[in-house]
Amino acid sequence: MNGRKAREQRRALRERNARLLAKIRGAVPTLLRTTETGHEVWQRGPATIVLPIVPGDAPSELQTALTVHRMAALTTDCPRCTNDVRVTEAGGYMVRHEAACPGDPDRLVELGERLGVEVQRRED
Repeated sequence: MNGRKAREQRRALRERNARLLAKIRGAVPTLLRTTETGHEVWQRGPATIVLPIVPGDAPSELQTALTVHRMAALTTDCPRCTNDVRVTEAGGYMVRHEAACPGDPDRLVELGERLGVEVQRRED
């Protein structure tokens, strides 16, 4: 593949991603169902979002972190950090938090370990 064609493909992909992200951000999140595994399935435009439910009996620090994580996933804006939203090849989106943000999935797992609460990171 020559350089020109590669640049055109990257530009087309960036434009596609920008259109998808605009559709996602322009849509209102709608709760579809709750799963037996303690998750909620939401639809926002073309994106389907699976989020953990915040347990009422969880320590308050974990409740706060899960709430930050959920808010960022549902709105694409994190209340605690300057996050980055990227559209995946499959047309979904990922919210990338700053490393120290409590809503970051890695921080959630670490927090759960510290508090003795099982928190599993969903692998995509």
